Amino acid sequence: LAQVAASGGAGVVVLEELPGGGVGDLPLTPVMHWLLDRSPLHHTRFSQAVLLELPAGIDHTTLTRTLQAVLDRHDMLRSRLRSSNGTWTWTVQPTGTVDADDVLVRVATDPHGDDFDAIAHAELDAAADRLDPASGIVLQAVWFDPAGTDSSDTGIPGRLLVVIHHSAVDGVSWRNLVPDLATAWSQIAAGENPQLDAVGTSMRRWAHGLVEAAQQPERLAELDFWRATTAGDDPTIGSRPLDPATDVTATAEHFCVELPTDVTEALLTAVPDAFHGSVADGLLTALAVAATAWRRNRGTPIDDAFIALEGHGREEQTVPGAELSRTVGWFTTGFPVRLDLAGIDLDDACGGGPALDAAVKSVKEQLLAVPDHGIGFGLLRYLDDETASILREHAGPQIGFNYLGRIATGTADGMPAGPWMPVDAGSELGGAQDPEMPVPAALDINALTLDDSTGPRLRATWAFPTGLLTAGEVHDVADLWCRVLTALAERTRIPGSGGHTPSDLDLVTLQQAQIEELERQYPDLADVWPLSPLQEGLLFHALVSEDSVDAYLVQLVLELRGQVDAERLRRAGTVLLDRHANLRTTFVPDVDGRPVQIVRDRVELPFTEIDLSALPADDRDRELERIMAEDRATRFDPAQPPLIRWLLVTTGPDSHRLIMTNHHLLLDGWSTPLLVRELLMLYATEGDPAGLPRPTSYRDYLAWVERQDREHSLDEWARALAGVDEPTLVVPDDPTRRYRESRDVCADFGVEETAALSAWVRDRGATLNTVVQVAWGLVLGSLTSREDVAFGATVSGRPPQIDGVESMVGLFVNTVPV
Repeated sequence: LAQVAASGGAGVVVLEELPGGGVGDLPLTPVMHWLLDRSPLHHTRFSQAVLLELPAGIDHTTLTRTLQAVLDRHDMLRSRLRSSNGTWTWTVQPTGTVDADDVLVRVATDPHGDDFDAIAHAELDAAADRLDPASGIVLQAVWFDPAGTDSSDTGIPGRLLVVIHHSAVDGVSWRNLVPDLATAWSQIAAGENPQLDAVGTSMRRWAHGLVEAAQQPERLAELDFWRATTAGDDPTIGSRPLDPATDVTATAEHFCVELPTDVTEALLTAVPDAFHGSVADGLLTALAVAATAWRRNRGTPIDDAFIALEGHGREEQTVPGAELSRTVGWFTTGFPVRLDLAGIDLDDACGGGPALDAAVKSVKEQLLAVPDHGIGFGLLRYLDDETASILREHAGPQIGFNYLGRIATGTADGMPAGPWMPVDAGSELGGAQDPEMPVPAALDINALTLDDSTGPRLRATWAFPTGLLTAGEVHDVADLWCRVLTALAERTRIPGSGGHTPSDLDLVTLQQAQIEELERQYPDLADVWPLSPLQEGLLFHALVSEDSVDAYLVQLVLELRGQVDAERLRRAGTVLLDRHANLRTTFVPDVDGRPVQIVRDRVELPFTEIDLSALPADDRDRELERIMAEDRATRFDPAQPPLIRWLLVTTGPDSHRLIMTNHHLLLDGWSTPLLVRELLMLYATEGDPAGLPRPTSYRDYLAWVERQDREHSLDEWARALAGVDEPTLVVPDDPTRRYRESRDVCADFGVEETAALSAWVRDRGATLNTVVQVAWGLVLGSLTSREDVAFGATVSGRPPQIDGVESMVGLFVNTVPV
């Protein structure tokens, strides 16, 4: 929020709504096309459902008003499917068109009774039968009301089953609908009229935007990627090819598998952490390994897994300015991936060996290579006639996989977690389908994580048409998937397991084998960065002058008065290194000899304490000077981080010197006071950084440098320096003279002279900097007897295009020719 406020909204694109806002006709989105192309006649029952705990004692009026508020807020709950001359259109009807009383059915029953599971399933089936998108009925609600039952507990809360046609809802939508139900109820219970938060971009505007996006050149450029993905071979997975006329929902069987809490916890946290990826990386790697090994065992020699995936589809960048965080509708994207496992030892991977690590890394990179999380496939497959005809030539995947994320349910032992919380009824109440609807795949897996007081449990439903596969065959691959997932969870406990992949280290170009070689050398590797141009120059000088004084070693001495807690100061310094990754870098060549800086996960701050307080004053001063000189003469090894060290010298009971020495590779003069200020704040808070703003990483600056057009910059500087044929040398160049140390000569302008000069400059619309540079140029011309001179001018080097650049710590300062 602070960043948004600071930006003042600059450059923010706002997508304007169409006339009528969210009300009116909308073209089919790709996923709606997919449904109606696959099943134009049998789709009315296709729905999602959620069972919610109700507040105890809620009455009919309050419940209907609560439902009405949600119906009126979210457009797609009032939508209607129309067909005209073979063209389908969804139409959003005005607020008030759908009456909550018409969609709510009351069933008197005890939600905690032994027969509730069967009752709930029967009511789900009946509610799905009542759905009729052609008549504008896309939502049904069933109120399981314990009032009037034989239960002796009058305080038993009821439950609400909400069933919505899938064309009007998706998994993300429920995260808005359920809180909105709770909010509307609480407002009504407090005697207020319900006022739900506004929705950003309407589904209608989004659908029209997708039609426009499908024609964009950058989207059309994805065609080759998707054609290559779909064109590969995928031998029949079952006893025959999938037949949409025969293999329908009524012929499908399904079963559930569930992993224990400890394995699930590892898959949700330890595995993504170890591989710097997502939960999906692990789940899909296990599926690709298991399915490929299973098919090989059945005589199909393949090296890849062709799988249909789903994404949430709310890729707002596809329609610039869209804001979909509160929009309810079916945004899901479907797209194919071909996960290549060539070179992976599947037996070793299935057994939990190192090959499983290699498989995760490979799958992770292949998934990241999918453009825009797959939304482009649907745009090209359904919203552009020319590209649709090309992509239609190839059959889709025979395996489908969807991970729905983490869902909180009621607590253990069937006790409710609270009003409006989803309830795990102990069986599948996720929705319904039409019996004659074709199955989406020969093997369809839908997974989610159920989370209650006992912990998370990964549950997956495996569905398959019985005419293609037997239950035993599907159990075999499901069991293998579970074994691979368990092995993957166990691998996270093995030191050295996991690691980075090229996408993690995107500022440099490294192959996977090169990354793993660097990780062997530096087990605590956190990132790999290129050097800035000035860093390259300074590193070169540091390496070629190993036998002399390092001209780029910087020493700062702080005088500290009063009592100083050395350990507290050390902790504050350690937090400084933790906060700023560029203070933890190792400067080394990569495997190809190019200089890089390796960010280490954690390094110790070299911190030395020396007590001179017992020495006589003269001896103390001389010893302090000797210590400082010795410190300046002690070079840093660029390959041994950190290139910063501290000396705390006690010169008296309340007198101390903190000698902060660093290599210029890390810091410039602008950065130093920033670090000192942070140090003092951290010392005051005993190392607690909570009161400090989150630092902007030096990585952002290096990324900005990598994006610049270097050829253009070279051309511009070549034009600016045209005619400069030799350097301006005040003294003759002598390659044999070695650097010893620098000396400063100060010349002070008086107060009156400075004021007069400032006024003179101001009257002429110039700056002091310009006048000083002109004066220096004249001096150089006089000394060298030249009319054309060049000299270096120091600039901050901090690009204003980077947010927060003024508070960044690192080497930015530069010298440019004038």
